[in-house]
Amino acid sequence: MVDGPNILRKVGNKQIKLDDIDEIAHKLGSIGEKYVILNRHASEGLIQAVINNGYTPIVALEDVHIQMAILSLDLAKRGGGNILLLASRDAKCTPILMKLKEKGMKTAILGFEPGFSISLKNVADYTLEL
Repeated sequence: MVDGPNILRKVGNKQIKLDDIDEIAHKLGSIGEKYVILNRHASEGLIQAVINNGYTPIVALEDVHIQMAILSLDLAKRGGGNILLLASRDAKCTPILMKLKEKGMKTAILGFEPGFSISLKNVADYTLEL
């Protein structure tokens, strides 16, 4: 699950791409469902790019992190895999990881510096950097 506004951006001279995320995610095993949570300002071009990369776009009308929490708990309830990889740098996602671990799910966090939350790194079972 990708926090679109937080991750799909230019860092230095490099544009973070969904292919980069997939490449790292494959190190944890096979990839099941793939989602990008976007805010209401997402362009049609970005939504189409998400679809073209095999991800399901979800446009949050309010806070992206609330939509991520809802989807995460739904995946845990459905048994949507044995590990959830969350691509975000935002500390607002820490409670999501904590709740998933409480439900017995392994968690991984994927982010980059600057601004990669220390709390995310400390809570996740696995920390991966772009």
